[in-house]
Amino acid sequence: MITKSQKLTHDRVIHQYRGKTSNIYIIEDKRQNATFLIDCGMPSDSKALIDILHPLQPLKRIVCTHFHVDHVSGWINLRSVFKDCQIRMHEKAKPFVTGKKRIPYPSLADYIAILLPCMKEYGYVPYFRDLYQGGLYGTPFKKGFPLDRLIFFSGKEEVLPGFLTIPTPGHRPDSVSFFEQDSGILVTGDFIVVIKDKLVNNTFVASRKDQKDSIIKIKNMQGIKHIYPGHGYCRLFDINEL
Repeated sequence: MITKSQKLTHDRVIHQYRGKTSNIYIIEDKRQNATFLIDCGMPSDSKALIDILHPLQPLKRIVCTHFHVDHVSGWINLRSVFKDCQIRMHEKAKPFVTGKKRIPYPSLADYIAILLPCMKEYGYVPYFRDLYQGGLYGTPFKKGFPLDRLIFFSGKEEVLPGFLTIPTPGHRPDSVSFFEQDSGILVTGDFIVVIKDKLVNNTFVASRKDQKDSIIKIKNMQGIKHIYPGHGYCRLFDINEL
């Protein structure tokens, strides 16, 4: 379900698609005759998402904010429909994508403070298929994430037209945010989430120091007006809430 749309400069529009448990952002770019996604949700999101994408310009690229099952596993279905589409992730995700490193399971405190409140916001109860895919595409990728059409990017490389790539590690080492300067939109993935209409500094982190440093980075940035989170509704940025 699309819950918000906002016009951008240069004939672009961004839509928030509210999935089963996380958000997917659809960017229509008429100048490039292409559509882009930020994250691609769960397998259970795919059917409705494909129906929305079909009438739009061809899906060119999916860019992931971080490598977690609820943000990347929809690719297993989308890749078979959009055969000219590629998926991109930050290079720090590579050892986890290939299964060389394990993604730590959330602690009980993480479930109580972040995961369960996020699920509650969506009224989400995991489907068996989602749990199955989570086993394959979470901790670790037992059968390997599909590597065809997967490209890793580094640093501040522009991977979305008109958006700055901002590394914001903490939640995951590979976490990135995307900033559109003209509109002041910052797409944060799970680095910053929105629960009960409040900005939340995610405490479910791989590195507390990295998360703290990333929050300081965002606080010092100029021009942020809107937070488009990985979980929760889009809302105005308030530096005092973080």
